[in-house]
Amino acid sequence: MDALLTATVNLYDACAQEYLESWKDRRPRDSARTFARMAGQDALVLDVAGGPGVDVRLLRDVGLRAASGDISMECMKVARTFFPKGLLARWDYRALPFADNQFMGIWAPAALQHLPRRAIPAAMREFRRVQAGGPIYLSFPEGETDLALIDDPPAGKVQATSITAEELRALLLRMGYVDVEVESRPDPRGIPQRWVQGIGLAPTDPA
Repeated sequence: MDALLTATVNLYDACAQEYLESWKDRRPRDSARTFARMAGQDALVLDVAGGPGVDVRLLRDVGLRAASGDISMECMKVARTFFPKGLLARWDYRALPFADNQFMGIWAPAALQHLPRRAIPAAMREFRRVQAGGPIYLSFPEGETDLALIDDPPAGKVQATSITAEELRALLLRMGYVDVEVESRPDPRGIPQRWVQGIGLAPTDPA
């Protein structure tokens, strides 16, 4: 990892359990239900940057099986404490430890925000590599910054890339997703940060 990413991971390491408590009841439940309908009942999906397991229960509750991981060692320790029987592992999502076409959905809220803008398409190509079909769900801080400081309590000030709704739509379409829908939402913690979220469908190859 480069120094900037290492510093960001260290911030999340230091507050892993607090972060789970802060976020576990503030998840995008309506988006998860839409994602589950698009993936199909009992589909295996990939939670690419799950932190301390904030969405393990959410994805299970909407009828999915999820493999969840994160680059933060402390976050994964907390996730394994709360979900000892979960499909949990530590990884860097820029080089996922899976063969091609393993999952029927990619769940990636706030997953790509800690990369510089120029590195986001390559990470998405890695997501697409392991995705056999189904939906992708992404969210970013809304804006036009490239690794600027934003508030992410309880972690504090973290470096994050923000994008506009138009940019997210264009990104999803460029990666080959169809039926793309994008919207802006307020931060569920009440802080003055808006988020842009997008969902699209990866077409499967014809038989």
